[in-house]
Amino acid sequence: MATAMMENNLNRALELLGGSIDPEIEESYASIEARILAQALENVELAEQRLREIQKLVGDFEEVLD
Repeated sequence: MATAMMENNLNRALELLGGSIDPEIEESYASIEARILAQALENVELAEQRLREIQKLVGDFEEVLD
């Protein structure tokens, strides 16, 4: 039962990542758990970069709402 729950959790985590892990991350980490966490962190970093770029293009959130 615990194995099935762990598998479900890992499948859900992969689903939340979009179903794929960067090949470089796969090569760098031995466990699937570490790969998932590393990919999630990479996704956050990319999202932050994109947010900064968007803010440069359209202004800060507070400026847009005023």
